[in-house]
Amino acid sequence: MTAQAGDTASSPARRKTAVRQALRTLRRSLTPSARRRAAHRAALHLARAARRWNARHIAAYLSLAEEIDTAPLIALLRRQGCTLYAPRLARAGRLRFTRLNARAALRCNRYGIAEPVAQPRPARLDLILLPLVAFDAGGRRLGMGGGYYDRLLARPRPWRRPTRVGLAFAAQEVTSVPAEARDVRLDAVVTERGLRRFR
Repeated sequence: MTAQAGDTASSPARRKTAVRQALRTLRRSLTPSARRRAAHRAALHLARAARRWNARHIAAYLSLAEEIDTAPLIALLRRQGCTLYAPRLARAGRLRFTRLNARAALRCNRYGIAEPVAQPRPARLDLILLPLVAFDAGGRRLGMGGGYYDRLLARPRPWRRPTRVGLAFAAQEVTSVPAEARDVRLDAVVTERGLRRFR
């Protein structure tokens, strides 16, 4: 069953704020054991999909405490021999992906999110893993509100467009995410319940 947050007749920005608040509260209410189980199950589903899609160059992210933990997934992808990258805040409010080595030095950015200290940037990406606060059955994604991933994915790249996959707890699905024209849609989402393709 999906959450019913955000069913108000207001501007998209106000509806997004309402959904974001409700889903962040829901996400924080999950028990530690439920979080651990979900993170391990989602990691298995995503790693299986990466093998099936032959995705070898993958942009992940280093999760915040309330998000589904990406550590099990990162460890599993490394064991599969994938080359991993993570987002790093750059100037002018931009994200850039940089190599995420097992021994890479990390630092926290201004939002308290760990990121690699300057490492090589990718020559190609097969799959981008996106954090999210909410998603719906149409592949619409609601992030934290900064628009970083939307701007990043709107920029032209010299390589083939990578598959865009959201990672979330199943409880983060809502009936409808209030979307705007600039919002990037997901190709798929992975939760503890499995993988769902949108297109």
